[in-house]
Amino acid sequence: MTSKTQQHSIGVEIANQIIDLANTRLEAGDLVEDIASGLRHAAANFSAYAFFRSEKLPKDPNDTVENFISFFEHYLSVHKPKEEPGQGLKHLIEQAKNEI
Repeated sequence: MTSKTQQHSIGVEIANQIIDLANTRLEAGDLVEDIASGLRHAAANFSAYAFFRSEKLPKDPNDTVENFISFFEHYLSVHKPKEEPGQGLKHLIEQAKNEI
């Protein structure tokens, strides 16, 4: 039987392999939106497949959705561009200069 740490490590390993595939597709010129759509499609498809084959109880599809939302919110904060204070104003001034 695998421990929770081993399961987490396997999950992270699989996630990294999938991200490597996505990066390869990005380098090949595929649009980031198309890659993300494919990843979401695959995640939903396999998650639904796994839901009906899982032996964990209680079974509630909302648990899977909440888990996805938690990961998504985490990675939104990780990948959010870091703007220096006042950068929004700087961009607005540059835009105004270009329009004059």
